[in-house]
Amino acid sequence: MPPQPSPARFARHPWWLGGLWLLTTALLLGLQIWQERLNTQRQQTELTQTVQSQMLEKIAQHKAHLTALTALAPLAHESTALQRVAHSIATIYPRIEAIDLVTASQPATGSCQLPAAEQLASTLKPGESASLPDRLHGGRYLLIKKIANPAGWLCVRIDSEHLLDAGSLPPQVLLGISLHEQPLLKPDAAGGSEAFGQFTLDGYGQPLQVQLLSHPRPWFNARMLWTSALLSLLLVGLGALLWRSRQQSRAHQQQAQLLANEARLAHAARINSLGEMASGIAHELAQPVTALLSQSQAALRAQELSKPALLTAALQANVREARRAGDILGRMRSYISNAPSQVQTLDLRQLVEQALLLLEGPAKQAGVKLQWIPPAQPCMALADPVALEQVLHNLVRNALDALQQSATANPVITITLAQEDQQLLLYVQDNGPGLDSATAQRAFEPFFTTKAEGMGLGLPLCATLMERMGGKLEHRPSAQGACFAMQLPRAAAETSATGAAHVEP
Repeated sequence: MPPQPSPARFARHPWWLGGLWLLTTALLLGLQIWQERLNTQRQQTELTQTVQSQMLEKIAQHKAHLTALTALAPLAHESTALQRVAHSIATIYPRIEAIDLVTASQPATGSCQLPAAEQLASTLKPGESASLPDRLHGGRYLLIKKIANPAGWLCVRIDSEHLLDAGSLPPQVLLGISLHEQPLLKPDAAGGSEAFGQFTLDGYGQPLQVQLLSHPRPWFNARMLWTSALLSLLLVGLGALLWRSRQQSRAHQQQAQLLANEARLAHAARINSLGEMASGIAHELAQPVTALLSQSQAALRAQELSKPALLTAALQANVREARRAGDILGRMRSYISNAPSQVQTLDLRQLVEQALLLLEGPAKQAGVKLQWIPPAQPCMALADPVALEQVLHNLVRNALDALQQSATANPVITITLAQEDQQLLLYVQDNGPGLDSATAQRAFEPFFTTKAEGMGLGLPLCATLMERMGGKLEHRPSAQGACFAMQLPRAAAETSATGAAHVEP
């Protein structure tokens, strides 16, 4: 999980809150502007539909009036019915200013006598109607219908400004009307008015082009700004409180989880330590106990054969192994209690010879030759004799096991002693299969082993024992078999001696 900023760190950087507040304010302001534009567009669409519906209704009424007047036209020479109906229509509908019947016996008057009106009427068939702008009266147009009885035409003058009911348009909306691309009602374009609705009225002989305009207005105002700022401040404050509460809760959970993990790790470490200690003691005591068993069997055999000399030698060997087991236990207690190693000056020749005495029997049983050529002069080193003997014993036993498992012809284990500067090197070399690179790299890892019944603690314990006495144990590459080198510091009195053998494995 990536690290999260703590509440304290959040508080130390107030510009985070300021930036978040500005961003939220901008988003809310943009949302209000977008909503305002949507509302305006919706209102304009609804207004356009309302205006179109009203004007269609008005021009349909004009068509109906002409139809009624056409029915009364044949009676015009006998009565005044047509005049009375026309007067009633003009009274009820103020936008209809004049109605004239033009025949051969009754000439046109007013705007109906315009040459354009007479020309338009001459092109119509009986029953057809058409319209044209009134050039004598601004904002008016003439609606003409051809009749057959009597032969002539009806002429109606209509005020286009009253095609909409009063109060149908909001104050900021302007209306423009044109007929045949000639303006009848021209709105004041001052202030940069913008058109938002356009349509043409067809179907009733009055093809009026209508245009709705409005004065531009700002999409945002101070009220929107203050509303956005206050609302964003409230949202950011609540968000900061929730974030801080969540971070604190998460921190408490992480702390509790950390404590639980530490407790589990401590418990596992104690279990592992107990397991390693028990395994180490069992591994270290296995060798002297095995030797005690072997020597005790030899003593019983010597007693049966009545050979007191062999019996005495076996019992003496048992005493040595028992003491060695006690020394091993003492060393393990020191290791557990982290006590310093008992380092002293000793002769490596004597220590190797003493250790090989205990290994001659297992080597003969395995058919392996132990080759040890001691140097002519003493090689004094600083080491713990019990620990060093145990390390040497362990290395030789590992070599014996490797040679037995590989069935090497003429198996031999060579032990040599060399010196490098102020260090003494004791090599244990066998002619077995050796270690591959992967095994050599992991040879000193605890619990890593290539033996079927091994525990993987011998070499790690040997390396630890060598380090505690100021030495070092390492695997050396070899052309044949496995080679381990025990590196020990030379004693001060022997630093000038040069008699140690310089033999490399």
